[in-house]
This record gives sequence, structure tokens and C-alpha cells, in this order.
Amino acid sequence: MTCPNCGANNIDGSSFCIKCETNLKDVEVNDNANNAPMQSEQPMNNTYNNYNGGSNGSKPKSKIGLIIIIIVLVVVALGVGAFLYFKKNKVQSNDFDINYSTSFFIEDSNEKYALFNEDGKKLTNFIFTSTSDFVNGTALVKKDDAYGIINANGKMTVDFGKYNYITEAAGMYKVHGEGHYYLINGEGKVLYDLKDMVLDTFIGADTYSILEDKKNKVYRVLNYEGKAMVSFPIDSNVEDEPLPIEEDGYISVFYNNKNYILNPMTGKEIVSFDSNMQYCVNNVEEDGKIITMNSCVPLFQSQDKKYYKFIKDGKLYDLTDKCEEVYYSEENLVCENDSKTYLLDSNLNVGIDTTGKAYIDNNTYAMAKSGSFNVVDFYDNGSVVKNVECRILKVTGYMKNGLIILGTYHSRSCGTESGTYEYYKSNGEKVFGKSFKRAEEFDENGLAKVSEDKENYYLIDTKGKKISQDYSAISLNSDYYVVTKNDLKGIIDKKGNVILDCNYKNIEITEINNKKYAKLTTSDSKYIVYNIEKKSEVMTLDSSPLLSTNYIIVSTDENDQYYTYNGKMFYESK
Repeated sequence: MTCPNCGANNIDGSSFCIKCETNLKDVEVNDNANNAPMQSEQPMNNTYNNYNGGSNGSKPKSKIGLIIIIIVLVVVALGVGAFLYFKKNKVQSNDFDINYSTSFFIEDSNEKYALFNEDGKKLTNFIFTSTSDFVNGTALVKKDDAYGIINANGKMTVDFGKYNYITEAAGMYKVHGEGHYYLINGEGKVLYDLKDMVLDTFIGADTYSILEDKKNKVYRVLNYEGKAMVSFPIDSNVEDEPLPIEEDGYISVFYNNKNYILNPMTGKEIVSFDSNMQYCVNNVEEDGKIITMNSCVPLFQSQDKKYYKFIKDGKLYDLTDKCEEVYYSEENLVCENDSKTYLLDSNLNVGIDTTGKAYIDNNTYAMAKSGSFNVVDFYDNGSVVKNVECRILKVTGYMKNGLIILGTYHSRSCGTESGTYEYYKSNGEKVFGKSFKRAEEFDENGLAKVSEDKENYYLIDTKGKKISQDYSAISLNSDYYVVTKNDLKGIIDKKGNVILDCNYKNIEITEINNKKYAKLTTSDSKYIVYNIEKKSEVMTLDSSPLLSTNYIIVSTDENDQYYTYNGKMFYESK
């Protein structure tokens, strides 16, 4: 439904406009694109989030025009893949997922929805005409023309009809009653009376919002529970409003020449600092102990040079004078200058050039001996501790497990032939007492794939111990390894234990709600859903199933059958 006063899109059947509060009871203009509350995808890294309205009163027209420009430019950027500011090694700042829920809605043939739990138990009847996704344990539901809020157990926390209008608001809900708006949480508790206040929410953002308190002349940046992470006064001389940008679960808010870096999961400010430009979080490591940031601007503005700052254990550092670009990668802070990559040391001084080096850190690395292509020097604290002749570095870059791979070079004096590979400690000492025809880096499980004949492969640990059988192929897949023997596939774990023998034409491993499952294809074209952790078959089927987030779907010629991940059919479409 389109508001005739301000043009804002509202859910069909809305009593009042979400933006200007115009009474929509008598409006007969329908907009089918807004039958149910929905959110757009999160904008690209380090570009301004799209404004998504949500005000209690009209906003300045200049802002609306600005937002339209931003939206158009964001869409263009998403299409062409431009404005990717940074190399990323993304790490979750917190294991908590605000959008995670084991309950889910299913739609029937009458276009009504019911709520089920992960055991397939039907928690409600098919009574809802529209639903939203669960956010922080609750979801917005609609029954005919009435709005309500339901929790993951199927209990209505806000009954239908209590408010004449409800909309999602970044983990909370904006409701209309008694002539004006309120902000409530999922349990129905009133957090703010929005009289003389404006709530700004942002497309794709469920973890934060900005509350403009006109009466007290203050902005509050709220997390998904309504907690004010930071507050600052409204400056009537500043035309721009606070602009937030989210990355890696952290929020950067810029207002009145000041940056605020916030963690919405804890509801706390990490650091704040004065600046004439906004800084965006681009990389977070070690659960927030290390945060790198770069200066950022809206898409319609230009930036001659990017500036970099770095937070370590809550302390702010400026790296602009040292590096053209900064990012955190594989336990090292990396600095780029003149198209070369350097490591920063513990005092944030520019250290070694990583080009052509197999390194652990600034002090420990290996590289080809200067002036020679078949001698490798091993360094410790900047000095050569050993050199190995008739060898070349097979792999350069970061060596996570401290073991470096050298390839042999044909030499009569060394008695070596080319085409074999050996592992060395960082001090230049050869380990494992043998050479391989194929050798790979050690993976995240501390294992490496090797072969002594280029045909049979097995896994070794960092002590060189063989921990698996021989296979023609080994591939790491979601903490497990898919292995091949006689053109058939099986699964082993990171200890080399056989989970499934090589009896299957194909194996696809997927993670569902932090649990690992495999879809197996048998030689006679049957399909098996397999619980890897329990080492048990869930179900065997004649057709390929769809493994979705909450359930398994099996399609037949007549209908779709819904199964739990315990193999129980709990619903069948008609």
C-alpha cells in the first residue's frame, strides 16, 4: 500500500503510514510488492547502509533525496562488484546469531502459514496470512488485518489486535497505539514512548538502530535489545545525521566529526575518536581484540586517499603514515606499500617484505639465497641460521604450522633428483626422515596430504605420522575429508578414522544448524541422508532430497513431503 501523502510503501491493510502516520483506512491503492514485511540484502562492505524510514514524523526532504541517490548507487555497486575496499579474512566476532531459530513457518495451499519446531511438532494451526523471519527469538505475524508477535515456542507474546499496526525494527518492534508510536521488544515490553522521537532503521540491519530524541536533543544508538550503546547530543549546526556502517558484526557511527565503534552483541562502545572523516571496520580478528579500519565515503563521493587505523585490545593506532593499505591476515598485521606486502612487528613498525618468503612472522622465515636459485636460507631474528642446498621453496606465504616445504633440484653434488618434496622446521632442520612425490601445506586441522608415488595419497600430522589409509583423492570438506578409492567415495575424520567406506558415487557434505550431514548417492542411484556426527542414516530415498535450514524436502509427482533431520515426515503439501 502506497501512502498518498509521502509516497512511502506500507504493508497492505496498514492503519497508519510507517513514515508520516497518515490514516490509511480509506486508501484503496494497493501495492502487491508489500504484502508482507521484508528486508533487503545487506549493502556491500564499506558503503553506507540504505535508509529504511521508520520515523515518528516526517524527515527533512533533503535526506529523502539523498537516500534515493544512495540506494541507486548501492544497487549499481552490487551489480558490478565495485568498491570492494579491502582484502578480507572474515571472522565472526561472536557466535551468537540474532537470526537463528530452530522454529520455522510452512505455507499451505491456501496461502496460510503454521509454525513448526525442529522435531516437526506443529505449534500453531495454519492461521497466519503473512509472517516474518525470526529475529532474536520472535517473529512478526499477521492474521487477516491484525498484527501480532510470536515466539519460537508458538506463544503469542503480543496478541492480535493489541496494536493496530506493528513493524519490525532491528530486533525490536515499532507499534502504533493510543494515538502514537512505541518501541517494544519481542516480549511486548515497552522500551520507548516514541512521542517526540524518530527511530531510524536500516535495510539489512537487525542489530542496531538510531533513536533521535528531539525533546532531550540527543541521539541514541540502540542495539537489538534496545540498549543504548552510545549517546551524543544533537548539534543544530550539523546538517548531516548520524550514519552507521556495519561490518563483521561491529558498527561504525559517524557524527559531528566523531567516530564511534560499537559492538551490538555486547551493547558496548569499543572506542571513539575525533576525525573529519568516517572510518569503517573492515576486518575483525580474535573476537574483537584486533580491529582494522579504513576511511570510507558514500558512493557518490570520491576519496583521493584511504586512511587506516587499527585497534588492539581497545587502544587506537593510526597507521596512515606507514602504509598505503592495512589488513590483518593469518595472525599477522599486513602493510602494503608500492605494491609490495610487508609485515608489521609488535611495535607496529614495518618489517619484512613477504615477497618470495615462506614466513611465520617478522623474525622467522625462509627464502631463496641471494644470487642463487637452488639454495634456501632460513632466518631467525634477521640472521641466517641455516642454508639448504639443491632445494627451492615449493610454497611461499604464511606457514601456519611452522613447517616449510622445499622441492629438490637435480644435482650430482647433492645426489638429488628433481620432483621430490621435503618438510623442514623453521630452523632449517629436515623432518619426517623421508621425501614425497607430492606434498601440500598443513590445513586448519593440522594435517597435510602427501603421496610417495603420485597415485596414492594419505594424511600426515605435524609429526609426520601417517594417520589415514591410502586413497586416490582426498578433499577437505567441512572439517571432514571426502576420500576416493576405485572411483567411489567415502568419508574420514581428522583423526583418519573411517566414517563411511568408499562405496558411494557421490558425497555432498553440508552443515545444518551447526550439525554435519551428508547426502550420499549410491551406485544404484539411491539417495541417503546421513548424520555424520551420529554415524547413522537418517533416510533412504529414490529421488534427490533438498536439505534446507530447518527440514528436508522430498518432491514427488503429487506433492512435497517435509521431514525432520531425524527422518520423521511431519507435513505433506496437497
